[in-house]
Amino acid sequence: MNEKEKTTQKKEFPYMEILKKSAAIVWQNKFLWWFGLFIALGSPGSFNFSGSDNQMEKSGQFVNVLKDHWQAALAAALALFALGILLYLLSLIAKAGLIKSVYKINLGRKTTFKEGWKEGKKYLGKLFLLGILTGIVIIVVFLVLATPAVYLFIIKSWISAVILTLLAVAIFIPLAFVIGVTAILAEYYIVLSNLKVWGAVEAGYNLLIKNISKNIIFSLLMLAAGMIFGLLLLPLIVLALAIGAPTGILLYSLNKIVFGVFIGIAIMIALAAVLSLASVFITWKKTAWTLFFQEIAKVESEEAEKILKKESVEEIAAAPAAPSASLGGPASPPATLKGENLGGPEKA
Repeated sequence: MNEKEKTTQKKEFPYMEILKKSAAIVWQNKFLWWFGLFIALGSPGSFNFSGSDNQMEKSGQFVNVLKDHWQAALAAALALFALGILLYLLSLIAKAGLIKSVYKINLGRKTTFKEGWKEGKKYLGKLFLLGILTGIVIIVVFLVLATPAVYLFIIKSWISAVILTLLAVAIFIPLAFVIGVTAILAEYYIVLSNLKVWGAVEAGYNLLIKNISKNIIFSLLMLAAGMIFGLLLLPLIVLALAIGAPTGILLYSLNKIVFGVFIGIAIMIALAAVLSLASVFITWKKTAWTLFFQEIAKVESEEAEKILKKESVEEIAAAPAAPSASLGGPASPPATLKGENLGGPEKA
């Protein structure tokens, strides 16, 4: 019985240890929060807007204004698009910098925001290509699954359309999970093992399949953490409204200009508060994924080494005059991919 208990204990995966250690790392290294801030600013879907019927009427009036001043509207749209692209690129640098910094901290090394940001710049191109590839795959999968259902709705074959829609959703959810988690794991292979994009995707997919149950459980834990974080924000929003609404009504009755200034300041303070909290949460979440990757990848070092050798051979074949170490940087997998425990000492 004692031997069986020991073997079962060895097989237990340290989910809670990863979450606790992530919180400790984030709290003890607050400079990591800056990475989280840039990731929050550049992540798609960071800000969601919903509208009521009254807002729809106002949007119609807004469209008319745009028609009268389309040049200014076009310039503003292009400026916002450029700003969005810039923030997205900065978020990729921050993501790589955060991964690299957490990796070093987990090995007991000292690092700084400046050092992490400098490291993150090296992987901007690869992470950008990975993001484009992931987006294209998701869009293609969505269109392939949605097109038949849309066609059935158009020809008014309602029952078949509903059945096919439910089937498409049932297929899309697991596919989206595989694509999403593969992309997440590929990011770590790019940053920590210096793999090329396709090699990182291949290694990430293999790592996901070999540890499918662990990835499902950990993804659900992250999903639950996100829901809890959202619920914790609700009391803060209610408290802000309880304090701000009476003050706003009073100022509106006194002076509309003062009221407008108050609303602007209140919105800025609210956004700053939400961004600050979101930055900490995103930092913790990405730190947890980093430790999770190190834990599951440490027994899969052969996968990364195999792909690295494959890429090296391909590059040598393409450029015979180039030296053998032609991957443009340290090609060996990180120390944790060679069997290192969470928080263990770095091997020489």
